[in-house]
Order: sequence, then C-alpha cells, then structure tokens
Amino acid sequence: MAKKLMSLLGIAVIGGSATLVAQEGAKPANVGQGTLTLKGKNYPLKNAVAYETTVDGEEGIAVVLSGPTISSEKLNLARKSEKAGEIPDFRKPYVKLEFTKAGEFKGWGAGASDISLGRHSSNATGELKLQDGRVIGKASQPNETEGMFPSGLDVRFDVRLLRVGESLPPSKKPGPAANVKPTVTGEFKGNGKEAKLAYVSAHWREPFGDKPSMVLVFTEKDHSKDKKPDFNAGFGKFGSALVVSLHEDGDIFGCEVAHSSLKHKNFSSIGTIKTNDFEYGDGQVKGELTTDGEAEVFGEAWGVNVQFVAPLGEIPKEFQPAASTENEENTPEKPATTEPTTELSEKRAPKPAKDQLKAKDLALTKDASDIDYKALVEQLGFKSKGNVKSVCAELSANLKAQGWTKDGSDLITPASAILKRKRGDAALTIFVKPESGGSEVKMMTEGLAWDEK
Repeated sequence: MAKKLMSLLGIAVIGGSATLVAQEGAKPANVGQGTLTLKGKNYPLKNAVAYETTVDGEEGIAVVLSGPTISSEKLNLARKSEKAGEIPDFRKPYVKLEFTKAGEFKGWGAGASDISLGRHSSNATGELKLQDGRVIGKASQPNETEGMFPSGLDVRFDVRLLRVGESLPPSKKPGPAANVKPTVTGEFKGNGKEAKLAYVSAHWREPFGDKPSMVLVFTEKDHSKDKKPDFNAGFGKFGSALVVSLHEDGDIFGCEVAHSSLKHKNFSSIGTIKTNDFEYGDGQVKGELTTDGEAEVFGEAWGVNVQFVAPLGEIPKEFQPAASTENEENTPEKPATTEPTTELSEKRAPKPAKDQLKAKDLALTKDASDIDYKALVEQLGFKSKGNVKSVCAELSANLKAQGWTKDGSDLITPASAILKRKRGDAALTIFVKPESGGSEVKMMTEGLAWDEK
C-alpha cells in the first residue's frame, strides 16, 4: 500500500556543481545531484536512473534522483506499478521528474521520511535532451514562501535511458557468509549522552510484507554467542542497543531503541531512521544507519549515525517468502495509460465500490478512546488500555470478523507492532506502540469511504 501521509515538500538549491557532460568517447556512470529539504531537514540525492514510461497517456521519460541506491528489483517493481496505474514506490528520499519524449517538462513529485508529494509543476521549469542513449538535463523551481511549506527545486542529471524492456543490472548474488570481521563505528546518543556500540550482527528473520527480511543487532557488549540476540538486546542484556528490521534493499520497517540514558529503556522509533549506501551481496551487509540528527520520542531525544559491516549468507529456506503466483517484475514493459491523480496525494482517482466500507465503521478495540479521524490523509488513530500484544490480538480478531485478511507477516514485539490487512481493494497498515500505561494505534488506510454521508 502506498504511504499516504501528505504534505508539501521543499527542495533546497544544491551546493556546488557537478560535471554532467561526459568527456568525448567516455561512457560515464549515472550522475545526479540534488538536495531535498523537508521541514528544515536536508536529504542529499546522489543516485539517478531514467526510463521510458507513460506520462498523461503518452510516451514519456521519468528521471528519478534518490538518496539510497536504486536497485534493479525496486525499479522493476516501480515500473510494474506504473503499468497498473498505481503509485511507484521508490525508497525515500527521492525526486521524480517527468518529461515527454520531446523533452517537455511535465512536473515533479518527491518523498522523504513518511511524507509524499504527488506530481505538480507550480513555477517549476525543466529541460531534457536525449543524446547517444543518455538523457541530460535539469529542473528548477524558485523558492516559494507561500503555502504550508516553502518549496523549491534545483537538480541536474546525466543518465543512460532505459528503454522499454530494459532494466538495471541485477543485484549482487548473496552467496555464503563472507569471511569479514563485523565492525561498527559512529555514535549512538540518548538525551545527549553517548553509548558506544561496539558489536554488530546480521540475521535473517521471517518475511515481512511477503518480502525477505533481515535484522541488524547493535550492542555495547558482545552478543555473538547469544541464540536470540535481537530479542535479548531489547531488554538490556548487552547494555545499550539498537535492533533494526529491514528488507534486502535497506528499507526499514522496524526499529527498537534501548539506551541507558533514556527513561523509556525500550521503545520503537519507526520513521525517524534510515539507511544510506546500503548493500547486501557477496555474503555481507554494509552501509550507514542514521537519524539525520536527534529524533524526539516520548519527550526524549535520541540519535544514531553509524557505519557497519557484517557477514550474512544466503537466506535459509524457512525464512524465504512463499513463491509469487504472478508473473513478476522481469516482464517487458509496455506503455500503459495512467489514471488521473490528485496533486497532493499522488494516488489514483477513487473508483466506486459496491461494498466500500465506511471509515467510521472500521472495527477497532472495544475500549477504543480518543478516536481521531483524519479524512484528508485517510488515517485514524485511537488509544486503548491494553498492552501492545493484547491490542494486536483483539484488533486482529475484530478485523478478521469484518472480512479483513493478513497481507504479509505481522511484526509484534512488546515495544511496537506493525500489522497489514486487506479487504477487496481496501488496505490497512497499522502501527501500535506503548503509551501512558496502555497503547496508541495509528492506522493508514486505502480504499475506505471517508465521506460524512
């Protein structure tokens, strides 16, 4: 399900310049530069890809500039989503530019953290030139101070154009665990005090969202001989610790923070942490883990910025996702007509459904209180007196009785939980975390009726 927290984004002018035109006779690598700024936070963009697609029902070109590496698998899935008229899911932060085949600029969209901006143009301008199988160009928009958030754009690119049916080289093969020493360097702070993360390990875990999933465990004390380090680290057995659950491409879906200088000794902080330059291949995982400064949770501040390397072999059979029944992402691309989109939510125009469930009829827990319906972003939240596990159990049972089924594996720990459910064309992503002796639940929805009638 596409994330649907919505807002306007600002993109700051990039500092410095880059040589984007290749030397004569050379075959340069893909080059892209830019900086995405959201709510005063900067997100550098240093990876780029360009591919043929459909723009407003006609043949066009999309250029994506991203902070994380854009993998072949992620690009194939994004193009497949576009063919189906759905929102492509690129790892954030990213900026997506759209042009006609003739080089006319049609607009841009972007995403950072858990916020997305659909395609719009405003006062933006852009240009694109096709030369020797590459697209070279730029896009810019003067800073606009009016509106909810100021926004601007200044990006440049020089990348090989992927034609219909072409893709990026496949990711490296995993292979057996490499003979590398696990290392971690950097800082891990809680309320301004640093804890020294000296040990790191990587392990496979059950699939999440029907995709292979792994967990990274960072601790102060040696946990290498523990059979369940991800579980025990969260309870302080190895001093201050950080436990991160993520997919093969570095997309994080779970994070447990345990720091001795925090009053809340163990809590979840999803959405404030990301990976940079993440790689899984040749029997190891490596990259950077960062919150881009301090993050505030429960009135306390924590932050991390570490670089790591850890051995990790091929995924065991018991942790491999069930085989897909669909003809997956390597199917050659064909131009498809995209459906109308709304400017801010970058989602398809809603189709009428005979059995469309009203948002206010959605099953919750019996003791649900402080219920907050946010129609604009199609989200709702409420509180319960139960702990995380009991709330998840009751909510799962009530949703099942209403016709909802699981969409992938549930991630449930005492500190946090993520559940995904589907019902026809509707979908839910549910986050549960401890709050004031009970639990707080946030639900991102898709396909529900939000009108007041």
